[in-house]
Amino acid sequence: MEKVETDHGGDTWWDTTVQGNALAMAGFGKPISRKTADRLIADLLDRAGAYNADPARPLFINTLRVFGSYLDPQTDPFGDVDLELTYGRRITDPKLVADYARASGRSFTTYVDRLLWPHTELVQHLKNRSAFINITTEDITRLTDRSEAIYRVDDDPQAVPPPADRTLTGR
Repeated sequence: MEKVETDHGGDTWWDTTVQGNALAMAGFGKPISRKTADRLIADLLDRAGAYNADPARPLFINTLRVFGSYLDPQTDPFGDVDLELTYGRRITDPKLVADYARASGRSFTTYVDRLLWPHTELVQHLKNRSAFINITTEDITRLTDRSEAIYRVDDDPQAVPPPADRTLTGR
């Protein structure tokens, strides 16, 4: 945590750091082999392509970048595959987003949960219940200068083109 400010009322405001978020997301399960990690990434890329090819999805995947231990070819086994996700919105109208969430058949405890459903659904879709895929929307350039883009919407001929005013919300 890092101190952000102290307001006029004397209350201190804190924010999480990139390193703190990384620690919170760290897994301590059984390590996986490089072969398993390669398969997980190949399957994830298939899911990313399928997601972006579906015009009914309210979001689009802009980029996926791998970082961390997976980039070191000498590391085998390792704990997980770390990925940065940047994404944008195809649907921006809150009513249409709420309608999309309602159509999912899920129940939401708050209106905010309903509005955030597209992001939650996207991450769940990409992870496919794998405990070994770690997805962050943090700007990883604040953490490392070693990353590799493994998916770009602009390079995917099957993807529905993103809106012309492509505003990214995944960072």
